[in-house]
Amino acid sequence: MYIIDKSTEDQQPFSQQIPFAALRELLTDAQVETICRQLGHLWRERRLPPAAMVRSLVYRSLHRNQSIKTLLTDMAAADIWHQAPTDAAWCQARSRLPVALWPELIQHSTQHLVGLVGHHFLYCGRPVFLIDGSTVSMPDEPELVQTFGYANTKHGLSRVPVARLTFLVRAGVRAVCDYRIGHYRTGEDAQFNQMWPAIPNGAICLFDRKFCSFYNLAKLRQRRISVVSPLHQKRDPYKLTKAGRRVGPNQWIVRLDLACQLRKRYNDESLPRYIQVRLIHVKFRRNGQLKHMWLVTTLLDCQKYSRSSVVKLYRQRWEIETRIGSLKTTLQMNVLQSKKVENVYSEVAATVLAHNLVWTVIHQTAQHTQVHADRISFLGAVRTILAFSLPLQTSNLTERHRIYTAMLYHIASQTNTYRPNRIEPRLIKRQTRRFGFLKLPRDKARLTA
Repeated sequence: MYIIDKSTEDQQPFSQQIPFAALRELLTDAQVETICRQLGHLWRERRLPPAAMVRSLVYRSLHRNQSIKTLLTDMAAADIWHQAPTDAAWCQARSRLPVALWPELIQHSTQHLVGLVGHHFLYCGRPVFLIDGSTVSMPDEPELVQTFGYANTKHGLSRVPVARLTFLVRAGVRAVCDYRIGHYRTGEDAQFNQMWPAIPNGAICLFDRKFCSFYNLAKLRQRRISVVSPLHQKRDPYKLTKAGRRVGPNQWIVRLDLACQLRKRYNDESLPRYIQVRLIHVKFRRNGQLKHMWLVTTLLDCQKYSRSSVVKLYRQRWEIETRIGSLKTTLQMNVLQSKKVENVYSEVAATVLAHNLVWTVIHQTAQHTQVHADRISFLGAVRTILAFSLPLQTSNLTERHRIYTAMLYHIASQTNTYRPNRIEPRLIKRQTRRFGFLKLPRDKARLTA
């Protein structure tokens, strides 16, 4: 059940007063309220109902300046006839949002994207999913340290808490279907296992060699989920090919055995003693040097899944690196601002939801302007959405369609150059000022300064 009280004039919701008009149709009041009712969430119709809070959190994720003060200032400028909420009121309304609301909204945004363009990005009629992990940092608060811990680097423990994140992305669609966040020492492989229910039977997974364990290959194959991945570093490819069967140029059918000690550790009776996979040898040049890579795949049909197509398919795995870059760099999720655990979860979820909504607009732009979605700039789309939200909010219904079309054409004009195999060194050119590191709490450091 849910409760909605009648509101006075001073309690009118800010649902339509947040500069969010460009994405309003993708995240409506009815959608958020329906999910809240299904979750049994109780709320009163105040100035910051659940729909308004979800919009404000997503808007804050899209805005480069992520402070609460900036958000409330934008809300005040959008409606000068009503007083904007205070910081405390906004924070209290954020804490009242149900935790289960965010996964439902992310799943809804993913389903919308898949229904919009999912049929264009299939490999032999099968959907492709990408898996990879990363980390994010946050303020040095005792509660966050206890929940996420410090990162153990070669220079010692980090000075701020660091959380481990693993993402599941639908290839081509660019939607983050699911993710897991946990303690820094949580393995990405364990987080990936928790996301298996989000992968449909018959799909194909592309991931890095750290996920290429016997357990993942065998358990995913039992669900008719195929895998393409580099061979694990602890397996000798030349020893495998020597005992395997050659099925074509630079490809063999080989047998992977499960070690006895690993069977005891997994303690899973459904695991087979061995599995057959296809091993593909790939040669390529990088910086003029000849490189070798061994790909392992459970796609055993060499006629249906040719060697060249499998190699081309695996090259799509780099797409998830771009998605993580968009989340951490463009949307600035690499350094979180929240100081409480529940707010950290909400901030990450709102950023992922904002990422999916922006890609929905990008795919709409691609369909409307015939510009390929791969070439459209994600940062340019974010800037355009924020800039066009104000005129879309203040225009009538007739003008809104014309302004929205103009927004799509402006997004299509901001494209990235196609530069395959580009290599950029992780170095900076300008000299930065050198300061020491803050290794003590700030109040103590002031006493010793």
